[in-house]
Amino acid sequence: MTISIREITDREQWNNFLISQPRGHLHQSYEWGELNRYVGKPIYRLAALENGHMIGSMQLTVSPIPIPIPLSKLLPQWLYCLRGPTVDRPDSPALSALIKLAEQITHQGDEVILRLEPNIADDDPEMEHWIAAYHALGFRTNPYPLHPRRSWVLDIRPDIEQLLANFKTTWRQNIRIAERKGVVVREAQSDADFDTYYSLMEITSKRDNFLLLSKDYHKEILRQFAAKNDAVVYLAEHEGEPIAAKMLIRFGDWCWDLYGASSNNKRNLKPSYLLQYRCFQWAKMRGCSYFDFRAIPEVLEPGEEMWGVYEFKKGFGGFSRLNIPTQDYVVRPFIYTAWRKYVEIRRLRV
Repeated sequence: MTISIREITDREQWNNFLISQPRGHLHQSYEWGELNRYVGKPIYRLAALENGHMIGSMQLTVSPIPIPIPLSKLLPQWLYCLRGPTVDRPDSPALSALIKLAEQITHQGDEVILRLEPNIADDDPEMEHWIAAYHALGFRTNPYPLHPRRSWVLDIRPDIEQLLANFKTTWRQNIRIAERKGVVVREAQSDADFDTYYSLMEITSKRDNFLLLSKDYHKEILRQFAAKNDAVVYLAEHEGEPIAAKMLIRFGDWCWDLYGASSNNKRNLKPSYLLQYRCFQWAKMRGCSYFDFRAIPEVLEPGEEMWGVYEFKKGFGGFSRLNIPTQDYVVRPFIYTAWRKYVEIRRLRV
């Protein structure tokens, strides 16, 4: 069996392979690579091919190591693969072939590490074999992920009435309260609607103290995915006043709850509950089987950061999904060790 590795520039070829794989993920999609390019990060789309057919893929992003010091453009770089590589089994020769070429890329440049955060979770019966496979290829486990490891997922294959019945009682009541009080959920249709969505994001970012990327970046997300009706922005309004918003992205048979926002006003009307319910309906109409609420606390104990967000998501039913730890292939040990120490000190201060 001869496997070749080459870069892919065909959007349909790349996405069709990922969609066909049980571990394919939005963050490995062609469109997500274009978003990284949009913010100035070079990317590699590497495919493993056997007799001309894709049997593995890995999308890599090149970035300066994230240390906030002056002249950051002079910092060494790292290669990062979020929710990849995508191959069918831990002992696949495609995995070692992809990693070998990625290692060559790191040695040719100024990269400190090759970092992987694969889409392998605790619902995978071969999880431990995957970790062992990466360690056999020279990787080491890093306990400090860049992307949250744990997410909350809802199986939306049951009919909508059954999904509703599975919500906690209070959650169903809050949906009815919002409807009875006149909350209306509609799809954003214009630039003015998008501005409203982003204004709600700004309010939420300030209130909840999280980083908000630029309005242009949010527009680019929508542009990349909306061409095939795989993205939607919803607004929840009461008497014409916008009070909550969501951006959803579909890739394959999964829907991601990418961004959510709410006003500081009229929170007693429970708009977020009705809005979330409408999101499930959109995902089902688009043929999705699973709805990914995205991040929840890695440690599921009261008092952890995002605990309130987790309880809100859990009330709709679903299950926790914990991805395997970050895997690092170290190229420049001295810089890597100093960087790890910096990360550890920052985490102790949080």
